[in-house]
Amino acid sequence: MNLPPVRNFAELLRRAAERFGDAVFLERRDSKGGDATTFRALHDEVRRVAAGLVASGVKKGDRVGLIAENRREWIVADLACAWIGAADVPRGTDTAPAELSFLLEHGGCRFAFVETRKVARELAKLRADLPQLETICILAEPADDQATLDLDVLTARGTKWLAEHPGGIDELARDVGPDDVLTVIYTSGTTANPKGVTLTHGNLLENIRMVEEVVRFEPGDRAISVLPSWHSYERIMDYVLLSAGSKLVYSDRRRVKEDLRVVKPTIFVAVPRMWEVIHDGIVAHCRKQTGMRRRLLEFVLANSKAVGARRAGPFGRAIHAVFARTILPRFLEATGGRLRIAVSGGGSLPAHVDECLLGIGVPLLNGYGLTETSPVVALRRPEDNVPYTIGPPVPRTQCEVRDDAGGPLPAGKIGLIWIKGPQVMRGYWRNDDQTRQVLVDGWLNSGDLGCWTERGHLRITGRAKDTIVLAGGENVEPERIETQIKTSPLVEQVVVLGQDQKTLGALLVPAFECLAQEIPETDWDRRDGVLRGAAVQKCFRAELDRLVTRATGFRSLERIASFRVLAEPMSAENGLLTQTMKVRRHVVAERFAPLIDELFRGATGDD
Repeated sequence: MNLPPVRNFAELLRRAAERFGDAVFLERRDSKGGDATTFRALHDEVRRVAAGLVASGVKKGDRVGLIAENRREWIVADLACAWIGAADVPRGTDTAPAELSFLLEHGGCRFAFVETRKVARELAKLRADLPQLETICILAEPADDQATLDLDVLTARGTKWLAEHPGGIDELARDVGPDDVLTVIYTSGTTANPKGVTLTHGNLLENIRMVEEVVRFEPGDRAISVLPSWHSYERIMDYVLLSAGSKLVYSDRRRVKEDLRVVKPTIFVAVPRMWEVIHDGIVAHCRKQTGMRRRLLEFVLANSKAVGARRAGPFGRAIHAVFARTILPRFLEATGGRLRIAVSGGGSLPAHVDECLLGIGVPLLNGYGLTETSPVVALRRPEDNVPYTIGPPVPRTQCEVRDDAGGPLPAGKIGLIWIKGPQVMRGYWRNDDQTRQVLVDGWLNSGDLGCWTERGHLRITGRAKDTIVLAGGENVEPERIETQIKTSPLVEQVVVLGQDQKTLGALLVPAFECLAQEIPETDWDRRDGVLRGAAVQKCFRAELDRLVTRATGFRSLERIASFRVLAEPMSAENGLLTQTMKVRRHVVAERFAPLIDELFRGATGDD
């Protein structure tokens, strides 16, 4: 285990600086060649910025907004807050203004880091709604007015404060304990407003230890970061790398294919969609070939899938050993060819991707977690990497699969997953009602459905809660989008879909009388329970594009990319609604499975 006993993140950073010194921790690749930050340089900069926060009036227990994407300054700001016992409230720069206003107001943020002047200007427009927000600090650019300051100015304040208070910043760090709040991460909930997951230093430090006991990260390892730093999944992995003395290379989704080949990482942690892209690229390469070469590569790939699925016979396994020395290394070039640790999390890994990548030699460990659990709950083991599962729980973590009455279920029986362990959140920030709904006697209701295998591994089968997790790992709250869509006079009912998909889709039930006023019924083209007329498609496409936009408070990923218009309403009588008229989402998914498959099979909604 890399992480020695520490009480807080200031101790973690100091230990890393002492152990790894001038080794490079952070590297960013860009068109200019990138830059690098050593463990010691990071430690020293964090101390100065932490002192700058103190000089600016931030104290232990305060919340600090952190609105930025992956960059060195993000982790500097994050660890600076942690150093003095302030809790950051992180979010991406694409956050809609109304949501950003809610996060900072509900979080009670007195100070906010933002990445650019553009974000600072957006935030300045919200100042009337944020009377407690005193200071905005720009991380990546110089400040352009007196209402804000920039990181250089904050660092200079810190340098002056350190000179005036020798030993003061380290004394403040010693006052921070495991039970102090490290971060409040707002995640989608069952209401219009997100919930603030409250995680302590102890929560995250314990989760680091858990991960390190399952997978050994080493000094000299290289990892590529693609996910947003504020995402709990990426965040815990970055902390593990810091603890282990490994190098973290910031990339992004536009550059990641090139960076995989150039950096040749030994560690790659990604969402299922990224693994799908790698898989699809390998398959596309095979299909581009012709004649005997194409047939050979397709046979190699099919045999590798059988090996990955553990269904290959003696001949398949024997010939696979030959392919592993000759052909498969070419496939592995898509990942850089040096992967020692590969992790998928943040969503459901498609079975065909799982078996294929395992078969060709990617050491892919599928995991499971939630923001509420810091986040890692379960992770496959390198020595027992069973496909189609998320592995057993990580150390010191209890999981139970329960029936509707709360009783534990045996292997093979699907139920609700409950979780208990030192990584479980303290609760939702300023939301006792929601906290009581999910935390019972120290057990967290995950909202996910799953079952045990006979060997004690967990398998996720679905979601009992409504939150959609897209293939890229982004959380989407469907109810909020549905409420907006139903403001249209043409829409009577709507169900937003998209679990583990690239984009969102929707099943719409029209307000038939209103629709008839717009489009004659003779042009509706009823087929297979769906209105497929071109005029109907055009009409609803325009409505969706009008209602779900950034201007109305939605992110681009919340756009409805594809839809179908149902010819019959949903009701309690046909089993699609409860007696209180709530949509039974799992029944809709089962009843309309073929239509939903059609919906996401490259459809755009206007085909």
